[in-house]
Amino acid sequence: MKTAVITGGTRGIGAALVKAFLSSGWNAAYSGTTQEKIEKSFDLLRGKFPEDRYAAFPCEVSAEADLISLWDGAVSTFGSVDIWVNNAGTSNDQTPFHELPTEVFTRIIDTNVKGLMLATHVAYNRMLTQGHGAIYNMEGLGSDGRRITGLTPYGTSKRAVRYFTDAFAAEVKGGPVIVGTISPGMVLTDLTMNQVRKDPEKNRQLIRIYNILANEADTVAPYLVRKMVDNTRHGAKISWLNNRKVIKRFLSAPFSGRDIVSKYL
Repeated sequence: MKTAVITGGTRGIGAALVKAFLSSGWNAAYSGTTQEKIEKSFDLLRGKFPEDRYAAFPCEVSAEADLISLWDGAVSTFGSVDIWVNNAGTSNDQTPFHELPTEVFTRIIDTNVKGLMLATHVAYNRMLTQGHGAIYNMEGLGSDGRRITGLTPYGTSKRAVRYFTDAFAAEVKGGPVIVGTISPGMVLTDLTMNQVRKDPEKNRQLIRIYNILANEADTVAPYLVRKMVDNTRHGAKISWLNNRKVIKRFLSAPFSGRDIVSKYL
């Protein structure tokens, strides 16, 4: 049985990826920033999946020693790591950059860029030794260069993720370890909904966009997992929300009455 590691797997899209891998017959090892969050995440899995097929470990992704412990914990539990997903990430409330406390944007860079690069370094070198594996880095708003006012640090971090992944995939092309990206599109999680919950009236336009384009994590994750499991191509970009889907959603919006946001407010 094969094994996936997912960083930041205690909630949101990370937790959905854990469940999707388990549903696909894989083992899943994942990380959370605290033991308390890990214990809470077990409630989503107990009774649904055999307990010997998943394991979780505390990990701060900006600390190399924690990432090594995550790898070692997964290998000691399941024998090897076949797919490693760098999902752990954080964002900021929609605020002009100059008004943000420095600890907010440095935390974003430490987690989304430094942590992802450290994790890739740890996982790649160990996969090289075992002779196989695949690493997928999570893209997000800003990866393609689009900008949203007030999300400058987050968008900067995701733009860096794409550059880093493309450049590194080119460096290791032809080797035994695949490197690529996954993009879930707009997913309703605490990360995306916090701003809306604070002032739904002020964010009516954002709610409208979410109702057209967003999806729930459990809808997107099985597709991403299936594509990762099947992929054999270096530098692959696995995307849920492609241009065709976007156009179709906007064209059908006046008639669909789709409301995915209300239950999260």
